Amino acid sequence: MTSPRPLIIDCDPGIDDAVMLIMALGSPSLDVRAITTVAGNVPLRLTSRNARLVCERLGRPDIPVFAGCPRPLLRAPVTAEDFHGESGIYGIEITEPDVPLRPTHAVDEIIRQLKVMPDASVTLVVTGPMTNIACALVMAPEIARAIAEIIIMGGADTEGGNITPFAEFNVFADPHAAAIVLDTGIPATILSLDATHQVRATEARIARLAAIPGERAAMMVSLLNAANNLEARARPGTKVPMHDPSTIAWLIAPELFETQPSRVSVNVKPGKEFGRTRVKPSKKGPHRWVTKVDADAFFARIEDILKGSP
Repeated sequence: MTSPRPLIIDCDPGIDDAVMLIMALGSPSLDVRAITTVAGNVPLRLTSRNARLVCERLGRPDIPVFAGCPRPLLRAPVTAEDFHGESGIYGIEITEPDVPLRPTHAVDEIIRQLKVMPDASVTLVVTGPMTNIACALVMAPEIARAIAEIIIMGGADTEGGNITPFAEFNVFADPHAAAIVLDTGIPATILSLDATHQVRATEARIARLAAIPGERAAMMVSLLNAANNLEARARPGTKVPMHDPSTIAWLIAPELFETQPSRVSVNVKPGKEFGRTRVKPSKKGPHRWVTKVDADAFFARIEDILKGSP
């Protein structure tokens, strides 16, 4: 059997980050070495608490959580409580987790782990603003050799933005960091709104998840129902897209996706297109821009994970 793929997950939980973590920690093909948190959907103190709370509820208090950057590199902070609730993970009971944060700063931990790993051996999953990853690559550019690929939920092209007409939230929240990460030339697969808007948590799909026994399935259903309630307030008649979970779906079932080799850049100039991602097709990459997703098969893979979870 192939050994599980080593991962570092950098996130800002966030309802969809919580769903993503359920998938990642339930997949036997993935080996989550650390979760690092960043300010994004909600402030850092909440994203750091939420990551530990989800791990604890999933029976994985062994997964170390490290708090990272509390604000973007240059721009004023922005958050997204309207879409995630004041707690960040609206839909489940909030309690203070028993497991404490690890004392090391997330950026230092990312650098430490990558420095001792073989070349092209670790995959980074990034589902929030890219502040931690940018800082790590600036402080220790030599760690790039250990990164096999960065899986990014962020950006938008044909779909337009979800925070401005042009910009997607994760990139808009720290476009300078996103520009640094993408400009490194490290291979990256980018799951933008172009892809995630194709996969929505319909009532029928949630009903199939609800039929699966176990606390993990119940937790995911509660989160998705809560997300749909919030989505309906903002965009009546629509169901919530599976933004962050798409990163894990890509890792466990890349055959469900179609991609375009590209070079992706970020507009950091002030103005109406601030935070916009620009996608230039390029046979040499180094980025893969996901263009199409099989939504039904996507949810079938989630069902497989939940049925196999303890």
